Amino acid sequence: MLRIAVTGGIACGKSLVGAYLREQGVAVTDSDALGHALLASDEATYEAVLAAFGEEILDGESRIDRARLGRVVFSEPARRLDLNGILHPRIRAAWEAWLAEQAGRVSMAAVQIPLLFEARLAGCWDAVICVAATERNQMARLRARGLTARAARQRLAAQLPVRAKMACADYVVCNDGTKELAAKQVKLILSHIAETS
Repeated sequence: MLRIAVTGGIACGKSLVGAYLREQGVAVTDSDALGHALLASDEATYEAVLAAFGEEILDGESRIDRARLGRVVFSEPARRLDLNGILHPRIRAAWEAWLAEQAGRVSMAAVQIPLLFEARLAGCWDAVICVAATERNQMARLRARGLTARAARQRLAAQLPVRAKMACADYVVCNDGTKELAAKQVKLILSHIAETS
């Protein structure tokens, strides 16, 4: 089974590319979703995050409020490193377990990992796809999600620039055009991966 990592900047379209990969028969999971599940249902992760950040990140039902936690970690880079130190090893273990489950079932499996290069996890994949968009489009998409301009810039600053990710990837999907164009790029990339592996 070929292992594919899908990365890219925030609001560049990783989920869209993940959907197109599924349409082509690739098994896909999302590291962000794995992280959210750990925060919601894994007691050890919950306790570790609560111990590091305090009860101010909880909602009225003692659940971790990701929006509150996000405001803390994106306004204080050192706190973001604290959170990543807790979550990244657990999330990696979760996607490795998921990949092991896919072996023998599918010919290709992909994991969407926004911080692949930042976390230095690019070396264990058969192919790395970077989804790219202009900063202008990233900002517009983040604003459309309800973020303020300041919050959007904080999130962009928390990642490597998209150009740096593009330079490190094996393949790039440019997602500044239509969805149809992005889908065509995904098909071409998958065809090339299959032919060269």
